[in-house]
Amino acid sequence: MDSSLLENIGLTKGEVKVYLALNKLGESTVGAIGKVSGVSKSKIYDILDRLIAKGLAGYIIKESTKYFFANSPSAILDYISKEEQGLLNTKKEVENIIPQLMMQRATALKNRVAEIYEGFKGIKAIREELMLAFMPADTLLVLGAPRIANEMWEGWFREFHKNRIKRKIGMKIIYNADAREYGKARRKMRITEVKYLPSDLVSPNWIDVFNEAVLFVIILAEPIAFVVRDKELAKSFKAYFDIMWKQSKP
Repeated sequence: MDSSLLENIGLTKGEVKVYLALNKLGESTVGAIGKVSGVSKSKIYDILDRLIAKGLAGYIIKESTKYFFANSPSAILDYISKEEQGLLNTKKEVENIIPQLMMQRATALKNRVAEIYEGFKGIKAIREELMLAFMPADTLLVLGAPRIANEMWEGWFREFHKNRIKRKIGMKIIYNADAREYGKARRKMRITEVKYLPSDLVSPNWIDVFNEAVLFVIILAEPIAFVVRDKELAKSFKAYFDIMWKQSKP
């Protein structure tokens, strides 16, 4: 059996070794379990206690000696179900404290003007955070949306638009000329407008203009982004975007 499968559900290497030994031996003493599992006797008692607590093992006492055994393999599914429910409960608790954490973060960021984020996860996190400041009927402005970004992250972009539209946040996108197929797909979305830069203005980078911040995304081998939180800068980029919007092609 592939022991890594049991590790993937949250068991430690020691727990996996002891569980598999129990499953193989049936009712066994600690000594026998240690020989088959290769786990030292000093650690086995603690591991057995954890397996019992997780519902994966049990014991009986015969003539003052403890004999341990593995519970039915179906107990693994019960354990997974309990873990899943625990994660769901934890998720709900975390969701409840997110607003408080966001307020604390906003307070900490008041004196910080510029930040840098590396990699897809960092870019995704900061863009979605900045979107939280938008209210219904606000509009996100995107300048220079490149084809390569859509090719890399189209799955995320579709989910991003789904959530944006659900919140009734509009969007104006000026795509690179070589990204028309993605522009056509966006035009079918509600509260979404699309135009294109001239064919000689192609860049692998783009700019998001928010109400009080500007996000610059640079697509390199390891993509990076930097955000400048400044209301006046955002205002000037909105004016620049308006000029580019008028000059771009439908």
